Amino acid sequence: MTIAKRLTHNQVRYTLLPILALALVHFVSYRKLPFEEGYQFPLATFSSVLLICIICCEANNFSYNRLRERWSLKLQPVATMLKQLGTSLALTTVVFASMVYSLNYLFFGHVTPFTRFLSSLFVALLIILVETLIFIVRDLKRVNEQPNGTAEANQVWVYQSGNKTLRTPKEAIAYIYSQSGLVYIVTQAGEKQLTQFSSINELIEANDISGFFRLNRQFMVSTAAVREIQKEVNQKLRVSLQPAILSIPKEAIVSRYNSTEFKKWVQS
Repeated sequence: MTIAKRLTHNQVRYTLLPILALALVHFVSYRKLPFEEGYQFPLATFSSVLLICIICCEANNFSYNRLRERWSLKLQPVATMLKQLGTSLALTTVVFASMVYSLNYLFFGHVTPFTRFLSSLFVALLIILVETLIFIVRDLKRVNEQPNGTAEANQVWVYQSGNKTLRTPKEAIAYIYSQSGLVYIVTQAGEKQLTQFSSINELIEANDISGFFRLNRQFMVSTAAVREIQKEVNQKLRVSLQPAILSIPKEAIVSRYNSTEFKKWVQS
């Protein structure tokens, strides 16, 4: 096994960040190299730049993982990629600007010149762009590695439940429920099974979900799970689910943006 394979994604990030901070300090902020006359290692500048890099990358990592729960590369690859990239760049701009001006004022007692800020921001955005693209390529690879094209994958879902590996026929699944980073599969026989997934989108990327409809962030259902549909205000729909499970809500709300598509799906 190679070193690259043994290293985790976070280990690679934390190894590269000090190197990036050194490059930013010497080429953008301090603008002196070790072999030049009068060089002194800019420890304070390096520390502040490293701190900004870590905060920006951690904010981007947190944001990307949270948004994975709402947007699926499998269902809408192009739209999801554009949304993730746009969110990452916008968030980095806000975080970077706040950190640069506050840290420079607190540590050095001056405000960063706007032209230097723009050049530093450009480098920061480039770093975050590369990191986000790596996240996207990783997730696309995971999607493509799933054997959804085989007849077996189309009929059987394979997942971890505790220390067990379960193989459940897709037709036996009533609905999927997600709460607080836990995803449960409820069968038509009334069994509730905890899975290894942390979001419904993660489950979607690992399985063939034809025949299911995503009601909202918490529920994805088969037609067998829909017991009753009631109209609510603002063109929303209230869907009663079956089988009823004690620790899972018996009803789910469909927003007015998805209600028309849901009604078509139920009637098809």
